[in-house]
Amino acid sequence: MNNLHTTHLLPNRFLASFFLSVFFLSLPLVVLAQTNGESDGSFRLITSPLPINIAAEPGNSVSTDLRVKNDGTSTENIQITMMKFKAYEDSGKPQLLEREPGDTFFDWVRFSEQTFTLAPNEWKTATATFDLPVEASFGHSYAVVSSRAETETPLETRQTALVGGTAVLVLLEAAVPDAKRSVEVAEFSLDHAFYEFLPARFTVKLKNTGNVHIAPRGNIFIDRGREKDIAILEINSEKGNILPQSNRIFESVWDDGFPVYKNMVRDGKEVLDENGQPEMTLTWNWKDASKLRFGKYTAKMLLIYDDGERDIPIEGTVSFWVMPWRLIGGVVVVALFAFVGVRSTVQGIWRKIMKKTDAPS
Repeated sequence: MNNLHTTHLLPNRFLASFFLSVFFLSLPLVVLAQTNGESDGSFRLITSPLPINIAAEPGNSVSTDLRVKNDGTSTENIQITMMKFKAYEDSGKPQLLEREPGDTFFDWVRFSEQTFTLAPNEWKTATATFDLPVEASFGHSYAVVSSRAETETPLETRQTALVGGTAVLVLLEAAVPDAKRSVEVAEFSLDHAFYEFLPARFTVKLKNTGNVHIAPRGNIFIDRGREKDIAILEINSEKGNILPQSNRIFESVWDDGFPVYKNMVRDGKEVLDENGQPEMTLTWNWKDASKLRFGKYTAKMLLIYDDGERDIPIEGTVSFWVMPWRLIGGVVVVALFAFVGVRSTVQGIWRKIMKKTDAPS
């Protein structure tokens, strides 16, 4: 983004609401409105699609459709407003921001309609057109907010007017010859180096070192010695974008084992510990007994991204152990007792045979 000055963040309540309602590359949004801190179940909007990726050359225009549905029970007056967003930490969630001085790319956007009325269960399609000036370059990130139409309010009370709105994220690329697409692996790791049982959780942290958004995809291939591709895990299957000069973390889980730890569920809800983390329980599905994991494993990551001319591979490797020591210990103890029992039986039989042999005729 060009000519950015001091960042003006929205009030914490507003951002918190949007972080819950707008997850980068999630499914179409369904959000309940709030007014003065109280729930208003009659106001419910659905937007589709999410997100939108568009590109055009400077000096040209590009359009996209924005669909909004009133999923509430009353007729609503809806307004469309514009914001921008940037990556929030490394999670991939968007941090919604107001327009700042120098954000001239807001002026590139025009809508077929910015206010309209929606009856219950009615869909509305509005067209957003982006008119790129000849000096446009690289990438820009918009958040198109649909909300209940309100009178103009000061920024400090705007959360009352917009909480409950939904935001469609739009990534616009002004295609220029000097656009740089480049991704680096900042981290490829596991939550542990040693496991008694699965799951094993992989963290892939990627950094976009270019000047346009980019969406790398790929897989993690798990081997054990000569056994290849025991498991293949996807990375960024939803084609999540990484904004320029920012990091994004993707996670993959290998849980195809026996036995395996799973989140504990009670009365249809996950059980959380005192730190708010899911409680785990060891699950034994004897149909998967052949998937007992044991030994040293190697995970090889292979990602691909398009640099504008060709696909560029990026790779990484990490090793880990799965050692079901209690299960092995139990087997060893049982085997030891079995050995002692057999040995005692054999010795007893041998003594009886020897006594009969040594007995006088």
